[in-house]
Amino acid sequence: MEMKVLHQLARNAYTVWGYTGWTYIWTAAFTAMRPAEMYGLQRCYVSPNWPASEPDMDLRVESLERYENVAVLRVQYQHQWVDGKKVLTEPKYESQRTLVIPPFLRAMHIELLASHASPWFFPAKNGGDLLGVQFQRDYWHPIRDGAPARTSRRHKRRPEIFGVKEMAGKRIYLLRHGHKEWLDEDGHSEIASESRMGHEVAGVKGLYSNVTPGMELRIVETLQERWDRFWQSGPWWAPPVPTPLPVDQQVA
Repeated sequence: MEMKVLHQLARNAYTVWGYTGWTYIWTAAFTAMRPAEMYGLQRCYVSPNWPASEPDMDLRVESLERYENVAVLRVQYQHQWVDGKKVLTEPKYESQRTLVIPPFLRAMHIELLASHASPWFFPAKNGGDLLGVQFQRDYWHPIRDGAPARTSRRHKRRPEIFGVKEMAGKRIYLLRHGHKEWLDEDGHSEIASESRMGHEVAGVKGLYSNVTPGMELRIVETLQERWDRFWQSGPWWAPPVPTPLPVDQQVA
């Protein structure tokens, strides 16, 4: 998964979906969250709100101490259809987990949090949840394959979007696969990598191994290093920071 490919996807996502789209692509690539987990991510589970917002007191205290010096987000739910209704359910394999994130992504998340008041961290273009839209058709396909210029009903002109040939016909899920390749390439331990992906390590190795704070800190360092190397090889396009909400609507 090359950074220049991700950059073009993120740039297309900005054209399709604004700053939310730009942040969505980078978050998917740098956390390996599953699509349904991205749909279900609520603002209360994103740094700087979490872990102070955690309702489970034991988990809150433990996480505040463990992650005092590193930014995190919490994968607590996935959003999916159950018997024709939208439901927040446990992640696949009951893989609730805390993901450390690099500083650049935390800064991006803070900017996005300040730009909207939705309970969903990634609101749809209509302000609602992503489960209620045609995500593949109206979001991912134009981001991946491109789309002609057009004028919307509100008379806003969207410029032509150029497809990303390396991703032609491919699933957004491959951003998750690419993240695992990064972890392997950077030499992270199996237990740290698999835990981050929401997988269990079978057998004795899984029973006696634990993810340490040092392992998590090293993941943060290598992800930030990957980002820095890319931006230093530029110049690369970046979107303007979104206009913040009025102060009384911002999240502390």
